[in-house]
Amino acid sequence: MSQESSGGGAGWLIGLAVLAAAVYFWRISLALVALAVLVGLLGWLAYRFLSKSGKAQTAMEGHDYAAALQLLQDGGDGDQLISALRFKVPFPGETIKARMLAAVKELLALQDAATDPANPHLPAELREEIDRRTRESLSSLWPLCQKLALVTRAKVNPEAVRERIEGVTQQLEELAANAETTRHQLAQLTLGATPLEIHEATEQVGAMKWQVGEMQRLDAMLEG
Repeated sequence: MSQESSGGGAGWLIGLAVLAAAVYFWRISLALVALAVLVGLLGWLAYRFLSKSGKAQTAMEGHDYAAALQLLQDGGDGDQLISALRFKVPFPGETIKARMLAAVKELLALQDAATDPANPHLPAELREEIDRRTRESLSSLWPLCQKLALVTRAKVNPEAVRERIEGVTQQLEELAANAETTRHQLAQLTLGATPLEIHEATEQVGAMKWQVGEMQRLDAMLEG
């Protein structure tokens, strides 16, 4: 009888110990889950409000396309920039969208070619000049994207703005061609360049300054 009583008491003790352990580990698990949720939330907030990509996403959702694209450019993620232009920014027609994408891709390719750390054959001054000009050229495109997107969102008849859209398209084609030509010249310089060829490449880069001015003029024209 006493053995049964002591066995029952031991069973109760074991049961209470198991219950206490379960509650203890349940509380630890709950605390770990809460901590994981808190860390995830803080990470999301940091991405959303502190990182350039997060700020760009917020700007894009607010239809501030120019600010979003500039943030993506500053972040240095060319693929994300191209993706935003392709899928997020509305353009009044596939033709001008294709021209904008082509121009941006050529400028990014030129920038990559000029700043490639594995290429020691380009003069440092030329590298810096190309990097600066490509950044300026890209930045000059974002206000245009903003206004083109606003025209699309307003559901304006394309024929009503056809002449101005064609002007933008032509300038984008010239910008892409200029960037491509400059990139080909860099390849020539890499294979061996004379002072004259370096001078010609520098002059070609200087033409991009004129191109930026044209983009700003077109931006004002779309506004008027």
